[in-house]
Order: sequence, then structure tokens, then C-alpha cells
Amino acid sequence: MRSAHLFLLTAILLPSVSPNLFADAPSTLMVRWSEEVRSPGICVDRTSWFVSVIPRSVDLDRLVAPVLDDGTTQVGSRILHLDPYERLCLLEATEEGLASHLPVPLADGDPPKAGDRAKCVSGNSTCRSTVAGKDWSYRGERFPLPLLRLRVSESPDYCNAGTALVSEKGDLLAILTGLRIEATGEAYAIPAPRVRKLVEDIKRHHRSGPIWIGLTFHNESSTPEVLEVKPGSPAADAGVRPGDVILAMNGASIESLDDLVETIHTLPAGEKTAVRVLRGLEEESLSMTTRFADLTSVSH
Repeated sequence: MRSAHLFLLTAILLPSVSPNLFADAPSTLMVRWSEEVRSPGICVDRTSWFVSVIPRSVDLDRLVAPVLDDGTTQVGSRILHLDPYERLCLLEATEEGLASHLPVPLADGDPPKAGDRAKCVSGNSTCRSTVAGKDWSYRGERFPLPLLRLRVSESPDYCNAGTALVSEKGDLLAILTGLRIEATGEAYAIPAPRVRKLVEDIKRHHRSGPIWIGLTFHNESSTPEVLEVKPGSPAADAGVRPGDVILAMNGASIESLDDLVETIHTLPAGEKTAVRVLRGLEEESLSMTTRFADLTSVSH
């Protein structure tokens, strides 16, 4: 009997930046987790929201809301959401007094690819970088979701956790993880779409987390061919059938189960998502509305 794997998933997403962003108003500040530990934060969606990555030296079990520091003023904050694995977090300033920050607009278009040039931005400092590719693993450790691999012109110590990666035209591409790579001058970053999911989920639902679509796939194959559709699931409501092969979702081409997993993890809950499938010899276009997974009742 062929084995199968049930996919329920999470996701997040990101923003973009005006070419004159740093001339118009600052978009970054420092997030102080303790007297000794800090990370850059970048403004997203609204002037009081900042996204960052918590440095590995911070014990999440003893985490307290950090102080936001724009160089002249320090204010308190609250944590709207934290992903404990990637340590990606969304913060909200809880006090007045910060300088006016310009939210970074959400990026659109194709994801960055190998060879694309970008820059790491923290405060008034920048360093040149180039996208080297996308990795699902490093030194035998497989990541739950892929990370962008970057080559940076400065010491990797410059590109700390929470540093923003910005495209040549001003779009926010990713947030650096702080994960150390042995190769000199390289760093890993969380792609912007996972930040976008986080932001959209919090705006709509005041929480973020995995979504469930209700599809089972053969885990003996890398082809995204549907084995089973769970009754009452978003996929069932959309009209997905067993035997369908997922070709595209939310505008992203799907060529493998890895592609599908990555894409689903960028979908905000409650959002209509375009799905294109191969059914027999014909292609079908469907619309699916995602929803949060009930982790207490969903089984594998």
C-alpha cells in the first residue's frame, strides 16, 4: 500500500520599499532584547509595526517585550506574533515618541533568483549582496521551509539577524536570519512572502499560524498529484479532486511537492487563492479560500 502524507501548513509574507525610502523617512530602528543584545527592525504596513528576527542568544523561554530604539528615543513594544523556529517576529510600539517611520511596501512579482543584486540595510548603513540561490538544507540539516542564500560584500557579522534585504529598485526581499554559514561572506534570509503572511494574518485575524487545505499526496513521489481530498476542506470546497496535479497556486508555478509546501506557507488565512490543476488531459482553474488549521483535530 502506498504511503501518503497530509499537508497542512503555515506561511508568511513581506513588503517592498520606495526607491527614495531612506531619503524620505527612516524605515529601520534597533530592537533591544536586553542591555547586550539587539537586532535591526524594519517598519511594515503601519508606522507602529516592525518586523525583526530574534538573535539566537536570546532565550525564548525568558523572552520579554523589547525596547524600540530609533537613536534618539526609546519606547516600549509588544510582540504581536513570534515564530519560534525561524524566530521571526512582528512588534508594535506601545508608546508615542519614535521618529516618523515609513512602512516598507509589500513586494510583488517573481521571487528573487540567483544573480539578483540587492543590499542589506540597517539604519543608515548598507552593504552590497547578491542572491546565490535557495536552500532547503545546510550541512545535513533540512529546513522546514527554504531560505535565500546570499553573498555579501561585508563581513557576515554586519548582516545580523533582522537585517533587511532590499532590492535594487527598493523592494524588501527578505529578512536575514543570523544563521552562520561556514562559507566566508554568505548569509541566509527568510523570503518576504512569509513576512507578508504574518502581517496579513495579524491584520485580519489578530493571530497567525498554519493553514489547512485538506489534501493528501504520495510521499513516494515529488509530483504534486492529489491522492485524497478531505471532506469539508478548503480544497474540497474549491473542487479539487483525487488525481488532479497541482500546476500553480497563488500565481506561483508548482513543479514539485517542495514548491507546493513553500507556496502554501505564504498564504494568509481567509484569502481567496487561485489554483490551477491538470485533470486528465485538461487544465482547470479553481478558487480556494484558505483557513487556519485546527491542530487539535487534524491528523497525519
